[in-house]
Amino acid sequence: MIMKKQSMVGLFFSMFLRATVIILAIVIVVFGVVFISKVMKKDDGKSKTPATTSSPNVLTEAEGHDSLLYADPSDTTEYITASDTQEEVVEPIMSYDAKILVLNSTDEIGLAGKWCETLGGFGYNNTSASDYYTPQEYTRVISTSPDIGQDLVQYFNGASYEVGTVTTGSSESTDGYDIVIIIGIADGGM
Repeated sequence: MIMKKQSMVGLFFSMFLRATVIILAIVIVVFGVVFISKVMKKDDGKSKTPATTSSPNVLTEAEGHDSLLYADPSDTTEYITASDTQEEVVEPIMSYDAKILVLNSTDEIGLAGKWCETLGGFGYNNTSASDYYTPQEYTRVISTSPDIGQDLVQYFNGASYEVGTVTTGSSESTDGYDIVIIIGIADGGM
């Protein structure tokens, strides 16, 4: 048997081709294993059919009454639907969009600005900071409308809520603001 001598370039490409085929085979096997394991994990042992029950205690919707539930069709009990109730639930109006002026009535420098940042963290982003010249023991939340501002009282210690305007004592005009918050000593020390 006579062997043909290969050149160095031919030998290199021959080995390169074999190595490429082996690497591709390994990659295909790895991807196949990963794919199969993903498919098996997604199944998670859950059945594709919905769960059913034959228990007589299960509540079901009554025919023709979307909001009426019953347990036994022969039951003669009168049921009250959501539309039959007279009580009206009043949701508090949040003041997120209100223009708010925060006034510092304490000796602590920058307190109003810190409260603006804190309120911004709760979603009240339209805030400005200034000073108030008459010291206050507790924070006052003053709104121009009875519909807004009550939600802000919860963030302060012993704060009061009132409807009105602040005309004096501020280093900035309160005109154009929906809510003015005068920070009291009880809410200092941030």
